Amino acid sequence: MTIWIVPIEPIDQRYTKQWYDNIPKLLKSYLKKGEKIVTLDGHVEETGTTSGAFLDFGKTNEYKATQAVRISQLFSAGKIKAGDKFLVTDAWNFVITPIKYMSDLLDIPVEIHGIWHAGAYDPSDILGLKMQKPWPHHAERSWYYACDYNYFGTHFHKNMFLENLNIPLYDHDKAHQSGQPHDYLKEEILSIPKPKHRDNILVWPHRYNEDKQPEIIEDIKRRIPEIEVIITQKHNFSKREYYELLCRSKMIFSCALHENLGISMMEAVLAGCIPLMPKRASYQEMYDKEFLYPSRWTERYSAYRFHKEDVANKIRTMMADYKNYEESIITQQERLNKYLTADIMFSKIAERKTNGSK
Repeated sequence: MTIWIVPIEPIDQRYTKQWYDNIPKLLKSYLKKGEKIVTLDGHVEETGTTSGAFLDFGKTNEYKATQAVRISQLFSAGKIKAGDKFLVTDAWNFVITPIKYMSDLLDIPVEIHGIWHAGAYDPSDILGLKMQKPWPHHAERSWYYACDYNYFGTHFHKNMFLENLNIPLYDHDKAHQSGQPHDYLKEEILSIPKPKHRDNILVWPHRYNEDKQPEIIEDIKRRIPEIEVIITQKHNFSKREYYELLCRSKMIFSCALHENLGISMMEAVLAGCIPLMPKRASYQEMYDKEFLYPSRWTERYSAYRFHKEDVANKIRTMMADYKNYEESIITQQERLNKYLTADIMFSKIAERKTNGSK
């Protein structure tokens, strides 16, 4: 059996590069001797991100298209065998269609495993905000059904997907909450030296896009001049530099409308920052109550203007009291463990079927 990994394009500043390097290593420990892992790279002259986005909306299609070409060639050459499995690390990928097409028409049964991050099914995601409906919903439903297993980092995300795309209850067995493969984060962040005293820094780690409400953090920055507010997308930090920043900062702050998991917030908690975020989206599933402020405070910019002093005072009070939050941060780190590992997903990929069972 061969596991064919179809990666998201690896971008150094994003977790996608870490996934590219680490998923094959993590998966290998679940496989038997002789079972292989092959990464199916795409090709693009250079990678980057569209302003306010998590990738380049043009070049990502070049990358995916070259993956589709390579997969088609492998099917045609007989390199892909019955019983092989595909792990598509971002299920919002049209390459799922030709995989399923060739598997069916060439009589080469394979399994498709897809990790969902976001999409047009989420009205607060950039795809949900910008894409004309209903075509993307039909595409998303198609890819869900083409995949044998669909993985979601949180119950919040899984339930939203199934509800918003009207997936019938009898087809919910294709959806699995598994956490995501971020096991390496602890080791990487623990390797960063921690200062004895943290700086009075608040980090805002998000994309500079409307679903993250950057206008709110810009106003907060003006309102609390005694605190250094760092908006990370205005810098070009390497991952190491970013982790070093987190390890000397006191707080990570979010006012995001869209969040299905929140890797940057988890990184910050592992680095010892106080997390402060709204009681909505995946946050209310993942974080202790003391780190959640009322959702209405930042549910839109007009609401924030009414509650701006509440937000500023909450930030000041918690940062001034950092020492008293240290034990709570450790407890929160432990709570996040199940979201930082994809044991369920890896176990299902490595599962050996008998008698054609699924």
